[in-house]
Amino acid sequence: MKNEKFYNAVSPFYDSMISMEKSLIRRKTFYESVFTNKHIKVVADLGCGSGLDSLALASMGLKVSGFDPSAEMVRSAKQNSEKFGADIQFIRKSISDIPQKFTGRFDAVVSFGNTLANLDETGARFALQKVYHLLKPNGLFVFQILNYIRIEKRKEAVIGFTESNDSLIIRFNEFMKDEMKFHFLSLNKKMISSSNHYSTRIYPHKQKFISDSLKQTGFIKTKAYGSLMLEKFNSGTSKDLIIVTQKSSEL
Repeated sequence: MKNEKFYNAVSPFYDSMISMEKSLIRRKTFYESVFTNKHIKVVADLGCGSGLDSLALASMGLKVSGFDPSAEMVRSAKQNSEKFGADIQFIRKSISDIPQKFTGRFDAVVSFGNTLANLDETGARFALQKVYHLLKPNGLFVFQILNYIRIEKRKEAVIGFTESNDSLIIRFNEFMKDEMKFHFLSLNKKMISSSNHYSTRIYPHKQKFISDSLKQTGFIKTKAYGSLMLEKFNSGTSKDLIIVTQKSSEL
């Protein structure tokens, strides 16, 4: 898979960029708010990356399974879980390839890191159906995608950069007619020839498409937030679109 190759290549750079301790506190606070009075015990983290959300969830005493198609990301997640002394199961699988044995196993499924934007509309709808089947009745689905309404309106090309003594990492978007490309440029200040440039295709799903797809899948009580602080989503100003939704009860 193209995205898997991309994330295998850039994961060592992402590992160096993440301030794990501070991020863990923010994520844990967020999940504690969202999960209040929901009786959540078993959680799946889809597109777990280097394991940030899995670690935050495990620190709450939850049983966590992390899934990611990238071998490098799974390796990094395992190393981070060992570093923090967390007992987490990490499995190298994309959302669509998660085994049947996990059906109906989880009280909640989470997915942060803009994972849904790696899938076209057909793939995204299939992923939502997969999540629905992974959940127990009344289970929660919590996920994040960038607010592409704002990004496209403002033509926000440069996402951010990280600089050290020896390197400069720049993350930026390229806008095309019906899609986008996400670029990851790592510049070696001392040896330009050793610099690296990676890119991957992005599908800028908007709130309406996501809301309609969730409803068609069977999710209910969908709420949209603009940040981990649970601020109301604003299509013009919010950086992120964070969705909290629920699987309907089954007889």
